[in-house]
Amino acid sequence: MSVVKTIKDSLKDMTKSEYRVATYCLGNLNDFAFDTLDVVAEKIGTSTTSVIRFCRRLGFPGYKSFQEQVRADFKERPGLPEKFQRARTERFSNELLTRTVEQNVNCIEKTFRELPYERVHDAVTRLQRAKRVFTFGMRESFALAHYAYTRLLTVRENVSILNAGYNGELESLLSLTKEDVCLVFLFHRYTRQSLQILEILKQQGVPVILITSAPVDAVQDKVTVLLPCYVDASGIKNTAVAPICLLDCLFNAVATENGDTALAYMKQAEALFRENLVIED
Repeated sequence: MSVVKTIKDSLKDMTKSEYRVATYCLGNLNDFAFDTLDVVAEKIGTSTTSVIRFCRRLGFPGYKSFQEQVRADFKERPGLPEKFQRARTERFSNELLTRTVEQNVNCIEKTFRELPYERVHDAVTRLQRAKRVFTFGMRESFALAHYAYTRLLTVRENVSILNAGYNGELESLLSLTKEDVCLVFLFHRYTRQSLQILEILKQQGVPVILITSAPVDAVQDKVTVLLPCYVDASGIKNTAVAPICLLDCLFNAVATENGDTALAYMKQAEALFRENLVIED
């Protein structure tokens, strides 16, 4: 039985403090999978003793064994068919609409609440000062890579989409240098090819800013700046609202930091656009 099912079945028998931990756990399983006991208790605003009692209520000896089970459940997460079967039982309604919005907002809030400012600042500095910026994403992450490309292209020169990995092509990776930066989007499920590309970039010494979701064990040693996002909104597909908000933050910060240089570039781009704008009578 999954941890989530065990928690839901035990809610009616829990004390007030246990119930508080349970409700937080149901909405923040990632925290229990990867944070220490002290960190989890602090996030909930309760004592470590209350968290341990919650774990024991579910039949676990302590927090560590409960955490191991949560991690094991992550590996057995349902695929798209299972998610669809779960979602199709709920007909479209105002309640479903409200819950979807709330879950998306929750992903944004959790992402920015837990994202270290120093990492974001480091990413902005690298995006601003790099000789060239390449954006990269495979499968659905390509949409985020393209979004980042269109944003950054309006405030600085030498921004491109990296096409490595498509149709087996890897040669374009060879042109990247230590003076460049690669902004990568990688969300579960990881592919062997995407991890291979990260490894090649690391071997060449290319700084990599990675926007991804937990767990990050397979990628954290391959990148320069790691920016984790919450994307699980319990729908058929994960949500991209938090990565998009983070991108907007990076874009606005790069534009501000570039100052007059960004302004001059935007004026040139605007003039070029107006010259080619077709106006119909």
